[in-house]
Amino acid sequence: MDKKNTILGMICIGAGIGVMFWQAKQLEEQRELAPPPEAQEAVESVDLPPAAAADPESLVRPEGAVDEESDAMLGLLARDVDEQIVSEEPVQEEDTIKLSNEFVEVEFTTRGGAIRTVAFLRTKRGERDSYVFNEDGLLPALSMSVAAAGGEIREFNLNFDVAAQDEHSIVFRLDAGDGLVIRRSYQLANGEGTDPYVIRHETKFENQSEGTKALSDIYLNLGTARPIAANQPPNFLNLGVYDGDDSKFTPVNKLTGSRGFLGIGASAPREQIVEAGRYEWVSVKNQFFASVLSSPTPAREIRMQPVYPEDTGAADLAPDTGITGSAAYSIEPIPAGGSEELAFDFYIGPKEFKRLQALGNEQDEVMQFGFLSFFSKLLLSLMYAIYAVVPSWGWSIVILTILIKLLFWPLTAKASRSQKRMSKIQGPMQELREKYKDNPQKMQQETLKLFREHQVNPVAGCLPILIQMPIFLGLFYMLRTASELRHEPFLWIADLSQPDTIAVVAGFPINLMPLIMGATMYLQMSMMPVSPTADPLQQKIFKFLPFIFLIFLYNFSSGLVVYWTMQNILTIIQQKIINNQPDEPLPGAGAAAAEKSAAPRVAPGKARVRKKKK
Repeated sequence: MDKKNTILGMICIGAGIGVMFWQAKQLEEQRELAPPPEAQEAVESVDLPPAAAADPESLVRPEGAVDEESDAMLGLLARDVDEQIVSEEPVQEEDTIKLSNEFVEVEFTTRGGAIRTVAFLRTKRGERDSYVFNEDGLLPALSMSVAAAGGEIREFNLNFDVAAQDEHSIVFRLDAGDGLVIRRSYQLANGEGTDPYVIRHETKFENQSEGTKALSDIYLNLGTARPIAANQPPNFLNLGVYDGDDSKFTPVNKLTGSRGFLGIGASAPREQIVEAGRYEWVSVKNQFFASVLSSPTPAREIRMQPVYPEDTGAADLAPDTGITGSAAYSIEPIPAGGSEELAFDFYIGPKEFKRLQALGNEQDEVMQFGFLSFFSKLLLSLMYAIYAVVPSWGWSIVILTILIKLLFWPLTAKASRSQKRMSKIQGPMQELREKYKDNPQKMQQETLKLFREHQVNPVAGCLPILIQMPIFLGLFYMLRTASELRHEPFLWIADLSQPDTIAVVAGFPINLMPLIMGATMYLQMSMMPVSPTADPLQQKIFKFLPFIFLIFLYNFSSGLVVYWTMQNILTIIQQKIINNQPDEPLPGAGAAAAEKSAAPRVAPGKARVRKKKK
């Protein structure tokens, strides 16, 4: 039985910290890996003179052309580009135009008629957020590119003109020559019924010539996402896709390389990853913000690559490394006088579950709640309901913890009472150990018999932990990327999405909430009755458990630590109530006492004397 309980104890510990240990292990990987400088050359930006800004032979292939002919044209494009670079005709300067609504400020550029940056105006309780999407990005978001010879993506750095503009919309126009006109329009959401972070976009190709034109596939850039914080785990920074059935996310360390976990899963740096498929939406995101490009026309291919900072040493590259990607869309042949259009919804905003869920088509999968998404969504919905009454995310976490504790109160109370009964049979258990120390099989049989007589369950203390573990892990997945907690204060905590560092001593951060969590957990463990079946090793493991949680939760978001600390405090209160209650008589003990009291008593030193019959 001792071995079985030790194993159960290890399972309880492993189930609680296994995922968090893996997460914590990833924090240093981005700092340690030096990315290759040549990886930045995967995408080439080409400035074309206005007179030859879009050579129609480079953008267009004849109707019915086979892939070999198309590849030959793309090879010709590369040669023409090299010739045009040395042209003496000056390149037009880039012009930028800013449009905004109450939530975002979008800076557009005439370079490709695309999006230069997106700033967020309402994330920090009405203030402009410090994070800017696509700041120092590799390419403007939604800029157009094509695949050149050798498979490289070459951007058409085309100089568009502004054809129309009002307060919330803009239209770019490019006369590419030979009867091909490209129009790119953008509409910011304004008013009720539309999400303020969604930008409606259309790219229209008009054939004003007398012949049919068959265009090459167009790649649209998704923008560049960079880490929110230097210690952000690499799996938060990724490119995601949805094929209509499942979602898939590729983290940045698949590109920068990874040392794996204890050497398992190690990989070398890669310049880019190319995957073909059918993708209804594609996404680039970090811990709290995401861009999601969706269209009725599915993308047929995605390409992703890292974006390394410039002019920095190798040791400083990883923390600021971003990720970008592009999605390829096919265009049907355009008859003379006709047009083809690609329409998109481009969400660029915080990872708020309700917003993403309202967009439809499983776009809330961007939250990456994992295999426990049911619990994460349920808990987050409950938090939203609490927040509607108590407008504080910190107090919402506290109230949520109280509700969860009340839900499991009967179960944990029963388990605590069972553990209390277990502690009262330590004497009989010790006698069995001494009596059957040379016969383990007999000792196990007698131990089970003792448990049945006194109606105690040796695994009762572990059962509540196992039952609550999905709740805890669901909350863990939910709180780690919920942008609702970003910049949200609570008590002395300035930001519930970050550790509550109150001071730094010799380069080591002093985080107060994890220290309180460790202390309350130690007090909770010390109040729990010791199981008579627990061997010394098992007891040491459980005593060391608070320090394990302290280590692995030390640098996690304060919101998660607030939940665990409040859970400890409520458990201490519950255990105090149970310990102060009168002891319940052990089942089986009362019958033994009654049998003992019914036996005839003989005074000490006296014996019964029988009278002999005469």
